[in-house]
Amino acid sequence: MLEKSQENPVLKIGPSPAGQVLYFFGIRHTNNPADAQFSHLEQLWKEFLDITNNERIIFIEGAIHTITPSSYEDSIRQHGEAGASQWLAREADIVVICPEPNEEEQRKSLCTLFNPEVVAYTMIIQNLAGWFRHATQSSFDKAAVRSVKREIKFSEIYGFMPDDVWFRNQHVKLFGEQPLEDKNFLNSISDPRKDDTQINTVVSARTKMRNEFILSVIAETWKSGKSIFIVYGKGHLAALAQELRKLI
Repeated sequence: MLEKSQENPVLKIGPSPAGQVLYFFGIRHTNNPADAQFSHLEQLWKEFLDITNNERIIFIEGAIHTITPSSYEDSIRQHGEAGASQWLAREADIVVICPEPNEEEQRKSLCTLFNPEVVAYTMIIQNLAGWFRHATQSSFDKAAVRSVKREIKFSEIYGFMPDDVWFRNQHVKLFGEQPLEDKNFLNSISDPRKDDTQINTVVSARTKMRNEFILSVIAETWKSGKSIFIVYGKGHLAALAQELRKLI
């Protein structure tokens, strides 16, 4: 069953003959604890715990963090929806994993399909698009420097060393005088549903790769007999819902 009455779509599958349940919460990326979706997430999590008796696991989008904040709200402020999910899982003593292909493999695969410079630029752009979603922010320039530095460790894959000068030149090469610090621009070119630019095409290929991997991990985990709670972006839910319904 896919619930669409809420701003956050929710897919509920099960119970299976073995009593398994899968809940998929389609989240909007933010680290604002006042956002109503986090109350909705808490309610859905409680429901999931109440109706499941078998082994449980939670899948999240984003990095696994060591959760040290003293409250649910602080976890959200520090780590967004990943922090919220990990806080809930820790309180219930349930394992959390991020079912994603590793960063190196993603970049290797993309560089076989696209120009490595475009791939590196795309990765930085996706990080910068996320900068606007944070309730508390460093400066955009600092965020850009961090995002560029993050790609340095993949220099061997790219075949060159990304730095700030390269990134700024690459931006001008692709988009001319378009200001980089433009939320609408960054959101548009990092939208996998669009095909307006080379960047959209790379993002779309990356999203497809991730979805295929995520689906394979979910399927294997379901076969193992566990109930699964998933907190991922709404776009991933839309792409995976039809295949997930085939689990039962």
